[in-house]
Amino acid sequence: MRNVITMAGVALAAALAAPASHAAESNFDGLWAKTAKDCRNKEGPDSKTLIDMSKPIGGKPAPMVDQYENHCRIDRKTVVGDGINLSVTCFEFWDYFNKGVEPRKATVKLAPGPNGTIKIDGKPYLRCKAGSGR
Repeated sequence: MRNVITMAGVALAAALAAPASHAAESNFDGLWAKTAKDCRNKEGPDSKTLIDMSKPIGGKPAPMVDQYENHCRIDRKTVVGDGINLSVTCFEFWDYFNKGVEPRKATVKLAPGPNGTIKIDGKPYLRCKAGSGR
């Protein structure tokens, strides 16, 4: 009986951990920038960063982190405390992303910040309001 309870406890813990992990991911989804001015910028380079943990491309799931001339496909997610480390494959241009040309591996670290902000690789970002930016 002790083994049954232990196995049930393990199964319950796993079931409870999965939604928490998914909830943590959804807290990072969205369009982020270092400044409100960058959020409003419509043209040229800026700090805007789109994080989409479930973006479909060509009918297939393609979670990604997208920045100016830095388009990254998320290959693996690792929960670390209240943050997530993303193992990504990045491409300089969108066309390269689509063709898989000149990939480079990287790690992107996401962590919650104060007052609804997040940290991307240790730097604070604020959420851009809908309709601002890309």
